[in-house]
Amino acid sequence: MQFEWKNKAYIDHVCLLYDEWILSSPHKKERVNHLGNTVITWGAQTFKHQAFNKLANLFIVNNKKTISNNLVENYLTPRSLAYWFMDDGGKWDYNKNSTNKSIVLNTQSFTFEEVESLVKGLRDKYQLNCYVKINKNKPIIYIDSTSYLIFYNLIKPYLIPQMMYKLPT
Repeated sequence: MQFEWKNKAYIDHVCLLYDEWILSSPHKKERVNHLGNTVITWGAQTFKHQAFNKLANLFIVNNKKTISNNLVENYLTPRSLAYWFMDDGGKWDYNKNSTNKSIVLNTQSFTFEEVESLVKGLRDKYQLNCYVKINKNKPIIYIDSTSYLIFYNLIKPYLIPQMMYKLPT
């Protein structure tokens, strides 16, 4: 499994969690994006191990990322929701003076139907007021500001301090 994030503290945290499976410490990666800007990320890699098979089987079918219908109901805990948010989530509005407390979970690599299934699971299991929005022709999960406190209280115990910037103020 390969990891790559911009936030060095977060990759250090994840590497500590997977310490016995990490091949080497996080390493800096520099690349130039399509706008010509230098982007710095941090990468790490685990070695292949059967301990990851159950996880892989939940998300990969015929070498394609997928979502099973009961994934949220059967497997999504407040802790895994927190890691999902730290990996692929953020506030809806990054404007400096925004008071909008809405949250986004990025799900662009899944089908609309799969994301609908995730939304249904989040509504049913955690009573989150959320729905699918389209961003650049791809589905994302939008968690309405009316559910911010529910969401925050679910994930707060698991957020590392260096990822708090992703939450609305």
